[in-house]
Amino acid sequence: MLDRADPRRATSSAMSGRMDDRQALAAIVLWNSGHFDTADIGELLKVGEDAVCRTLHAARTIVAGAADGR
Repeated sequence: MLDRADPRRATSSAMSGRMDDRQALAAIVLWNSGHFDTADIGELLKVGEDAVCRTLHAARTIVAGAADGR
């Protein structure tokens, strides 16, 4: 399904784009500190809140997979 996504929509207002590796790591560290919400993190890193949410969700999925022995 994802391979059929419209590449023109990847940067539309529906999705704010990607974060680089350093921004992703910073988002995870800031979130885990418990002092920032996703909007604050997005503002600090100059990325969209949706990118922060996708990154945190991906990190949780990876951790859950590792805990399950996958």
